[in-house]
Amino acid sequence: MSLAAAAPATESRSASRWPAHRQRAFVFWAALVALLLSFCTVSIMTLVELRNDTWQRAANSARSLALAQSLEISRRFQIYDSVLRSIAQVAGDDAFTQIDWISQQAVLFDGALVDSALADIIVADATGRVRWSRRGGVGAETNISDTPYFQAQRAAIRNGLLISRPLVLHGRAPDMVVAISRGLETRDGSFDGLVTALVRLDLFEHIMTGATLGPNDVVNLVSEDGIFLARSPSLPGIVGRDVSSVPDASLFLSAPPEGFTSRSQFDHIQRIFSAVHLRDMPLLLSVGLSEDDIFASWNRRAQTIGLVLCLLAGMTLFLAFQIRREFRRRIETENTLRSSEEQYRLLADHSTDLIIRLDAEMNRRYVSPAALRFLGYEPDEMLDQNARTLIHSDDWPIVLRITDNARQAVGGTEDCYRLRRRDGSYIWVEGRYSYVPSDGGFIAVLRDITKRRMVEAKLAAAHAELTALVNTDPLTGLSNRRHFDEMLLDLAAKGDGAPVSLLMMDIDRFKLFNDTYGHPEGDRCLRAVAGAMRTAMESENAVPARIGGEEMALILPGRTLAQAQIVAERIRATVEALAIPHAGNETNGAIVTLSIGCAERPCQADVLEPLIGEADQMLYEAKRTGRNRVASRLILRKAQPLPAAPTDHPQREAVERFRVLKLANGRDELDTLAKHVADLLKMPVGFISLYDRNEVELVGRHNITLATSSKDASFCRYAVQAQEPMVVADLSIDPRFAQNPFVTCDRGARFYAAAPMIDPRSGEAIGAVSVCHHQPYYLFGAEERAILSTFARMAMQGMD
Repeated sequence: MSLAAAAPATESRSASRWPAHRQRAFVFWAALVALLLSFCTVSIMTLVELRNDTWQRAANSARSLALAQSLEISRRFQIYDSVLRSIAQVAGDDAFTQIDWISQQAVLFDGALVDSALADIIVADATGRVRWSRRGGVGAETNISDTPYFQAQRAAIRNGLLISRPLVLHGRAPDMVVAISRGLETRDGSFDGLVTALVRLDLFEHIMTGATLGPNDVVNLVSEDGIFLARSPSLPGIVGRDVSSVPDASLFLSAPPEGFTSRSQFDHIQRIFSAVHLRDMPLLLSVGLSEDDIFASWNRRAQTIGLVLCLLAGMTLFLAFQIRREFRRRIETENTLRSSEEQYRLLADHSTDLIIRLDAEMNRRYVSPAALRFLGYEPDEMLDQNARTLIHSDDWPIVLRITDNARQAVGGTEDCYRLRRRDGSYIWVEGRYSYVPSDGGFIAVLRDITKRRMVEAKLAAAHAELTALVNTDPLTGLSNRRHFDEMLLDLAAKGDGAPVSLLMMDIDRFKLFNDTYGHPEGDRCLRAVAGAMRTAMESENAVPARIGGEEMALILPGRTLAQAQIVAERIRATVEALAIPHAGNETNGAIVTLSIGCAERPCQADVLEPLIGEADQMLYEAKRTGRNRVASRLILRKAQPLPAAPTDHPQREAVERFRVLKLANGRDELDTLAKHVADLLKMPVGFISLYDRNEVELVGRHNITLATSSKDASFCRYAVQAQEPMVVADLSIDPRFAQNPFVTCDRGARFYAAAPMIDPRSGEAIGAVSVCHHQPYYLFGAEERAILSTFARMAMQGMD
């Protein structure tokens, strides 16, 4: 064969191979396009059929409505026609002409139809002179011969009932009427006048308005010559308008039964109309339904179907591309896998990590050469042995857990455990396990982390030491404020409802101690008190802390208030037993003493503020009532109620002097002072009370209407008799006030704070400056007490 003959043969073979390679793709895409086109065709045909069906239903609905409206209007015209016939018959009777005019008027109209739509009924003679009118007031000058409806009847008397164009009744523009007339004949058949009923056009609008229509639908009443008689809804100036020359007028006037579509010349809305002729009358009634309203549902459905078609087409094309790409990828993957196995084994043999292939019974089927460096074993020595033989017995549950996680694909497929070397020592490895579904086995990749574990152990020890330094007060060895706050937050986060108690402690008159003995002795005193706390608390989970200066605290998880009181009393007695000299604390034996406040709350999210607030309040109560004591709600409950002390002579004199000096010119100044202290402390109520002989009088008030109260019910007597500021965070749980009528009443007081007003001349407390709130408040601290005391002194200015 020559080269010239061989070349075409080669091209033919290449061409035959190319179509075979592309043919499958062509068939795939052609079938896909045909499927999409069939979907679109069926959907479009369905939408067209639905649109035609919707149009036909709307046309039928419009025709039904037009027929119903036309029947009602025809019925009314028949009623009016019967009235006209009756009147015409009576007017032509010979006996009728023999009676006087007034009687004639009564005979004609007294029995006539009473209808608000009838503006008038007129009987005129052949010259047009009105002989009788139901409205009365007929005069010689009343003549209707020039009216179109009179001339029409005179020209064609035997035409029967005639309906005129719209007229304005007696010049009143709003009262539009249409004349319905029937001619009168003489015995020889000549024209003898007419009887006419003037019907208000409001009647037709009222009838047409009764139809159930949409906001853009209309009902029209038109004469056969194209004159508008009524429209619903009405438009200004449309009544009486000639529409015979407008586009589509022929459709309206011919009233095709199948209906038609037309755009209104008045509001430019496209509507589906159906028109019917009124029976035996030259009138035509049409109902038009807005195409926008009719096809609104169809349009939404068409848009939805179109969107769904677009989504389906898009998804189909997307899936087709994905399938084609997946086919190509699968072929490429199969080709790649053949070479990957050899490369994988090459990587495993040279990897620094130890790679082990395990079967379903955890027996080794492959071990990489790194085993010799890791464990001192040749890989062949480890084959066909169970993995458990080299794993530390304490760590075997870890391996079982991570293999189960790998099998279930739930995460947590790596962890650290120990492997035994040939020499009997153990190394730490980080194992990552992958499940092989084909045989239920695993591939384990192990990395030696022994050195890393040693570094981590050192870091953990350093971290623990650093944490201890960060959380410890360097002077006393107790927890510091930071650790104290963290422990309270942890307890609140538990939220298990278990009780937690808190002791707040303060060394009595410690500032005087420092001023007298110096700060080095003050530091030794603090360390001694801290040691006494640790000795007396007798609880492993208790957290003693120094939270600032001479203030200390003790957290007692799981302890009730009664148990906390016992611990507090033991700490107080232990500190007192130290007998550290303190010349500034003469009232308590001139030794260092401790005041302690106790509180208890259940562990829950909002425990911190009320727990700390109540403990701080009880600490302040302990200091207020003499120091070197423990205060709590339980102790206050057991204490005897404080009687209302009588006022002595110096106190009465001070009260009277206050009245003369401060109240002589009214109480505006004290009211202003009460408002200022309430605003400054962000309290809704503020008042200044005067502790008089028989009662407590409120001489300055802000947001409170109470003028006086008995001494027994007053809150301020505790501050007055102790001559110390007083704070009660929650009156409802304080035994001294829980049953007080000012607490138990509707919107009663829950928080109260007061500072006594001390007479500078006699030193007697004669009243108090107070604030209160309807909600508990636990953040009233030393700064707020100082502000309250300052206002108490301001209230006493000018008394010295």
